[in-house]
Amino acid sequence: MNNNECGLEEAPHRCSVITPVLLGIVLSTPLWWQSALAQDGASTRKPRSSIIEEVIVSATKRDADLRDIPLSIDAFTGESLRDIGAADIESIARFSPGVSVSPGLDPEAAQIIIRGVSTDTFFTFFTRTFGMFYEDISMVNPSILGPQPNIDPYDMKTVEILKGPQGTLFGGSALSGAIRYVPNKPDFEEAYGQLAASVGQHARSENLSHRYDAMANVPVGDELALRVVASKSARPGYIEDLRSGEDDINSAQSQQVRALLTWRLTDDFALNYNGIRRETHQDDGAFANTIGEPTHSERYYADVIDSRTDIHIVSAEWAFETFDLVAIVSNMTKDYPQRLDYSQFIGTSQTNTGTYGDTFIESEQPSAELRIVSGEPTDSDWWVLRDWTYVAGVFYVYSDQFLALNIGTDESGDTLRLQGDVDAEEYAGFFDVTRSLGERWEVGLGARYFRQSTEADIETTLLQVSGLPGVGALGEAITPVVGEMGATVGGSLGRDVGRIAETVFNPKLTVKWAYSDGLSIFASAVKGFRYAGANQNPTRDPDVPLFFKSDNIWNYELGMRTEWFEGAIQFDVTAFHLKWTDMQVQQREYTGAFAYTTNVGGAESTGVEFGLNTLLPGGFAVKLNGSYVDAHTTTFFDDFQGPAEAGTELPGSPPLSGSLLVAWLGNLGSAEIVSTVTYTYQESNYNNLAQTYEHPPMELLGASVNFRFPEMWGEPSINLVGNNLTNEFEPGVVFDTPNTGGILTIYNPPRSVTLGIEFNLR
Repeated sequence: MNNNECGLEEAPHRCSVITPVLLGIVLSTPLWWQSALAQDGASTRKPRSSIIEEVIVSATKRDADLRDIPLSIDAFTGESLRDIGAADIESIARFSPGVSVSPGLDPEAAQIIIRGVSTDTFFTFFTRTFGMFYEDISMVNPSILGPQPNIDPYDMKTVEILKGPQGTLFGGSALSGAIRYVPNKPDFEEAYGQLAASVGQHARSENLSHRYDAMANVPVGDELALRVVASKSARPGYIEDLRSGEDDINSAQSQQVRALLTWRLTDDFALNYNGIRRETHQDDGAFANTIGEPTHSERYYADVIDSRTDIHIVSAEWAFETFDLVAIVSNMTKDYPQRLDYSQFIGTSQTNTGTYGDTFIESEQPSAELRIVSGEPTDSDWWVLRDWTYVAGVFYVYSDQFLALNIGTDESGDTLRLQGDVDAEEYAGFFDVTRSLGERWEVGLGARYFRQSTEADIETTLLQVSGLPGVGALGEAITPVVGEMGATVGGSLGRDVGRIAETVFNPKLTVKWAYSDGLSIFASAVKGFRYAGANQNPTRDPDVPLFFKSDNIWNYELGMRTEWFEGAIQFDVTAFHLKWTDMQVQQREYTGAFAYTTNVGGAESTGVEFGLNTLLPGGFAVKLNGSYVDAHTTTFFDDFQGPAEAGTELPGSPPLSGSLLVAWLGNLGSAEIVSTVTYTYQESNYNNLAQTYEHPPMELLGASVNFRFPEMWGEPSINLVGNNLTNEFEPGVVFDTPNTGGILTIYNPPRSVTLGIEFNLR
């Protein structure tokens, strides 16, 4: 019987095509293949045992079924993301209700907005409301952020989106939520590999995109296994430079390599190594300076941006009778050299003079964690000690961050240098415990107590006096400072040295009531926290503080999860309310050329998210989700771009958003076919607190079809993916440049159609 002939009552067999989160809360199409292929012997993968298969996540630092966790988490498998062409966090996050995305100047600079927690849609070097983790390692530095690795999800076990503060288990790196990448571990069962390549055509681009992927899994005896994964991609640009006549200037390349090694020394003890290197290069930034056409008319220098991130993780796992002990040490290094065109920011473009900013950011961030994780629930003759599951541990991180910025013109050369050393340190202890109360109730308690400190040494140096008048608003601001101080070439215009320290307690409470296997209700109250940090001040503005303080969020949720017809239908709904205090808000110093961060006012966000997964006759499945978010300020304050009244909508926060995915699995001769149609929607929203631009509604249509030939050598697959098929082309970010009265814009990517082929090697 073909899948397109089967009915709902046959779903546990040939039609078992749906996972608990259809694509990890969207659609896990590869798991359809795993089920169908295993039934006819064409694959060694394990068959599915029910209509709805469990998705195991480790977002709570212990493995658990996604639907058993009383928190809002979406999980996506790497294979299923690949099938619909979702190769970056921008395309992944669109399928998570309550999450919106603003494109960045380069591949490592997207802005993720979770439940409306945002004060700007433009990426900055210094603040971020969301966290990004590779396994349990934070990829966000506490103060000088550097590149934000937009990790390629190829061969990932899951990409998890954790909504709401994650301060209990992940500290000050995840104020509004977090993106967490979990790689596939080395497999001891057999040796196998994969090779893949694709080519794509992009609207508004003359060149093609290219992508190459490879994976090898090699067990060595029963004790050692290695998994190596590599990806390389090149994407054409779509911005036209009107001054030089160059087209497609913002092309980008990236390459990524992961290596994972597991050594089982005994049945109860294992050592693991997990390393990743990601490198990117962009020939020019994604800035245009118009609305309507992706063109730039005031570009004097190419925004050449490079990045490199290296993460090395060594862990040891001891399995005891009733608990596991896990020790993790890691080190992350980042480099972020770039030359940016400052002409519009500073205002020299008004006099036909170009100003550049040569920036170099580097950081080294070692960390260590020791935690104990329960196996089965505790057993004791004492009622109070019975039926507990737990994770508890201690954590340490030190972040050594460095920033150097040279500003100048071709005529003057380097004129000013800003140099900053910022060191941040955290000591923490944490726990997260749950207890069953009878057959239906479960209560969870968690907390994190930590001490965080930041030390800063930031200095501005005069490199060239004669060049100052030519550097626009910056030169006008600095010239009187030079005269007053009697500064000479090579002399300091000012140096700020200081330290800030805070002790923080982040609690968490969850309650879950399970009426049956198909109906549960949960509630939670969680506090989140974001690190304090240091500001740059190249113009020596006396109103710019050296430090900004931490901010925090209380998040309250009430949710319901249901399953019907043996899991063929799932409907989940979650209501939330969060209160944000001491917001870290980006402002501009008095020249309008440079940003700094200060703590201003507060905000709140109230909303509801829902998800509907359905398995239909004929091999069809549907995933529908949506959200309503009302995120606004609660106090008045003066933003640098204009006043923000109490009740002002937070930027980048569409009140309504949602997505629809329809999938079909069938056969054509010996080929197995998986096809999808996707639709995502975001309502109009504003670019900043002053609401100087309203982003129009965004509707994106996508489609994919995958042909797999399991009976042929290499089990080849041919995949055709189209994204943004209607070529909706609107600015995702609009940034005001006060010194020119103009704007800089970053557009959402245009239509792309990609054809790929993949071989599995055994």
